[in-house]
Amino acid sequence: MALEGQLSDFNLAEILQLLASQQKTGFLNLETNRDLVFIFDKGVLISTRDRRSRERDPLESYLRAYGWFTETQWKHIEYVGQNSSLDLTEILVSEGLLDEAELERVLRGPPQEMTHLGMKLRRGRYHFTPCKDTPPGVKYRCHVDVQCLLMEAARRLDEEPLLKEVLPSQSITFTAGRKVAPPESLSPTAQHVLALALSGATLGRVIRQGKAESFVVRDLLKSWCQEDVLVKHLPVEEEDETGGGGHSLALPRAPGLRSVPLTVTGLALFVALVGVRFAVCPVAAGDPGRQLRLAQLRHEVVTAAQLYRYQQGQWPQDLQALVRAGQLGPSALGTVEELGWRYALDTAKDSFSLSS
Repeated sequence: MALEGQLSDFNLAEILQLLASQQKTGFLNLETNRDLVFIFDKGVLISTRDRRSRERDPLESYLRAYGWFTETQWKHIEYVGQNSSLDLTEILVSEGLLDEAELERVLRGPPQEMTHLGMKLRRGRYHFTPCKDTPPGVKYRCHVDVQCLLMEAARRLDEEPLLKEVLPSQSITFTAGRKVAPPESLSPTAQHVLALALSGATLGRVIRQGKAESFVVRDLLKSWCQEDVLVKHLPVEEEDETGGGGHSLALPRAPGLRSVPLTVTGLALFVALVGVRFAVCPVAAGDPGRQLRLAQLRHEVVTAAQLYRYQQGQWPQDLQALVRAGQLGPSALGTVEELGWRYALDTAKDSFSLSS
């Protein structure tokens, strides 16, 4: 039996709880200014991607919104999609852009964000279409407990006003504070966000490239600001006015030598993440993703060399020095050697070249 009505009478949290408690199977559609779909199998949320919908795939929207891939990578994904019958999830895994564990984690992002958004809605219609068997057409299921989903969404709703109070502008920038967050205590997401913040990116850019929901990124930055791991800097026009009738010039404070260890740690974490995610193997010349992977490998080597120079004050004598210093993974070096790339140091010009 179908279930339908107005969100003003029955909100999303109540609907999701009902479907979960009664172990329903089927499609829940929310018709608002942005249509949302939740797909259930015996009371468990398994997807938010309805292949019958004309709307953009919510997984693609999520990945694009939070900077998971470059434009070059997206063009490659589109190329593979146009020349195969693979689903987006299958392309991401088969092309080495995400591994199975990363994909599992990523697939939980859109449902959480959609639930957070849906619990704010008070206008619109909902319609649940039941199925007797497993809903058809679902590619790469996630398995999300509805109760945990709702508890996290409620927490985010409660804490969002505080986030806006602490981080009121997308133009906020950050510098290193007096404390250092131990790298081993940070998740991969936290390591990536911290590296972006220490690079001088604005809050808006950190969110767009954070590879996590906006709330998650802002919550991390808020905590670090409160713990003095980061110092936030408002744009000049948004600094508070003080007595005297003028605006104070709000230049970011120079972090000084005390911030060097944290900055180096942030850069090292960023390079390490790049190395883990984009370690590549030689591929056949006819592979359409070859150029993309070679570009990723070159970027990894160049970034590692730049970090080495920052720490050591000079360019590495060879690529083995990068491996010994921990800036470049052994697998990446092995790939470079198999490709026949040559590293040449030019001390006179204080530069190097990487030629094939």
